Amino acid sequence: MNASRTECPAESGRRDGQQVRGAFTLLELAVVLATVAVLLAVLTPALARMKPNGYTVQCLNNMRQLARAWQVYADDNVGRIVINLHGGPAAGGVGDPVYGKSWASGWLDWATRSDNTNTVFLADPRYARLASYLNRTTNVFKCPADKYVSSTQRAIGWTQRARSYSATIYLGAGNAEQGPIDPIYKHVTRISDMLYPTPAQTWVHLDEHPDSMNDAAFFSPHQAFWIDNPATYHNGAAAFSFADGHSEIHKWTGSLTRLTQVNFNFSTISALPGDPDLHWVSFHSQRISATSY
Repeated sequence: MNASRTECPAESGRRDGQQVRGAFTLLELAVVLATVAVLLAVLTPALARMKPNGYTVQCLNNMRQLARAWQVYADDNVGRIVINLHGGPAAGGVGDPVYGKSWASGWLDWATRSDNTNTVFLADPRYARLASYLNRTTNVFKCPADKYVSSTQRAIGWTQRARSYSATIYLGAGNAEQGPIDPIYKHVTRISDMLYPTPAQTWVHLDEHPDSMNDAAFFSPHQAFWIDNPATYHNGAAAFSFADGHSEIHKWTGSLTRLTQVNFNFSTISALPGDPDLHWVSFHSQRISATSY
């Protein structure tokens, strides 16, 4: 006889061999909510720190584009490196009577001169030699973490300046010898002349500190002090492009850790013997020999 089977309460929670769980109790929901609250408290600072990391990715991409344009220019000019000027000839697209225009032009400061926001000096081939190699774009000259303007500039509606990057004065024909050049460095005008160090170890562009920024050229440091100052936008680090086309972030651990703030006023930074930051920049700059600071 086939008797109908009555399901006992102990089995009523099973279907096809699976355990069916009831709804959460109020106590379990309270535990879940408390856990979520703790996780948010722990993760919020970390999430806030992720934004500069996003800036870092974009900055490195900008550096790679600048490096690529710099390389292609040299390829098109039989190995000659693009002109690089400092001082008056680099301001306002003036140019130099001997060398002509620089790779990029314009003079930045904390006042209200038009160079601070005039992207024509970056995107127009009449004023910037790399303009056509960058498709006349201007965003590649700007680190997204650099949003600094002075109170005077903010008062007239400015939200940012035109440029964040500079190039080493020791690469490319120009007026380097008319500035505070240090005797250990070598002024190189052709790719083939890069010996100390090799192109893979020679930096070309960098984030320059906002207080140090003026022309688009950067003088590497003397033995005990900085002439121009690298930036610290990326959690105490700066982005660099190199002559072989790669870009990287370098973390400061010495004298440049004192530059984490923007004072809207330039000041020279001193360094003790063996300073790791000064050594890194001097080592990765073109030199007359294997000696670096």
